[in-house]
Amino acid sequence: MLIEQTVLPKGLKPARIGSLYYLISFLCSGSYGPFIYVYFSELGLSGEQIGWLASLSPLMMLLALPIASLADRKHWRVRILQSALAGLGITLLILRIPKTFGWIAGLMLFVAIFSSPLMSISDSLIARMAQRHKLNYGSMRLWGSIGFATSALIFGALWQVLGFKPMFIVGSLLLLPLIWLAGKLEEGPQSALKDRKPVFELFRDTGLVLLLLATFLAGISNSLSMTFGGIYARWLGGGNFLVGAMIAFAGYSEILTMFYGEHIARRLRGPNTVILAYGLMAIAYLGYILLANPQALPFLSILKGLGYGLWFPITVRMVTERTPEAWASTAQSLLAICMFGLAPIVAGPLGGWIHDAISPAAVFGLGVITLGMAALVLWLASLRGKLA
Repeated sequence: MLIEQTVLPKGLKPARIGSLYYLISFLCSGSYGPFIYVYFSELGLSGEQIGWLASLSPLMMLLALPIASLADRKHWRVRILQSALAGLGITLLILRIPKTFGWIAGLMLFVAIFSSPLMSISDSLIARMAQRHKLNYGSMRLWGSIGFATSALIFGALWQVLGFKPMFIVGSLLLLPLIWLAGKLEEGPQSALKDRKPVFELFRDTGLVLLLLATFLAGISNSLSMTFGGIYARWLGGGNFLVGAMIAFAGYSEILTMFYGEHIARRLRGPNTVILAYGLMAIAYLGYILLANPQALPFLSILKGLGYGLWFPITVRMVTERTPEAWASTAQSLLAICMFGLAPIVAGPLGGWIHDAISPAAVFGLGVITLGMAALVLWLASLRGKLA
């Protein structure tokens, strides 16, 4: 198939563009993402209310599919990505004002709407760019882990001293260079649209469907950790710096497995590599439960980071390899919906109920169970040759 080349700005190579995009994107999300629910808890919101707020973003993630499909059909991936980033920046600026649940929920709804297509479109653009130029996708994605870990560590210390109000301004300002950089991503070949098959053809691939199911199950555990990890650390007596340290230790650990993930996958095969990743994360969550010491949490987060560093890039690559270029963003939106949409819809309210009715530690027991179920799905799919 004839590949149309995208003219890149002088001095910006594809690997550099992808790496910089992930670095700045996660510097931004790390400035507020790990702390926003802690901020809401300090405003007096209950665990149940926080659980429902956490479910807004995944609920709106369901919009990622029609938005990504539109981006694919119209060849508007870059312009939709830039528009969503701009809308998110404006909403974050306003979010620092309200203090009641109703107003916070309304603004978080807009945060969720603008955030919904970001991951699926950017991952599809960068993963396809890596495939097109024969690059290691994980070596670009690891810069996101570096950015998120560094950002969480630095801003965790800053918010410990300054309070949480400045984090909304910082998050908005960091989106400005990201909007510019998004415009430098390769849109992809227009020629891929000529032989496009109907989108429902994607669901005829049983291996893809089972991979999405496993991602949904494992995504429940990831959502529980993202929403309640910081709250759990505070419940055990840790401070905001400890919350940032948990994110930092996990993020820096991801770098190792993201860089070597392709080598590991070639030896173990993709499905077995993802199962290994599930196991590492499950051990970390068991440690959270058994070692109820806040000082141990950052070290246990290393295992979580090693697992995530294998899980996400290899899963993105597996989806990329199983789907056509013409539906690049749509395929990644399905992955994003399972992991960051449907999974948190279950994890948010259920985790909030477990937090209030049983204990914060019990939340991570659910995470261990869902990771075990995800591993079983992939193992059976691989055994029956569905992921060959």
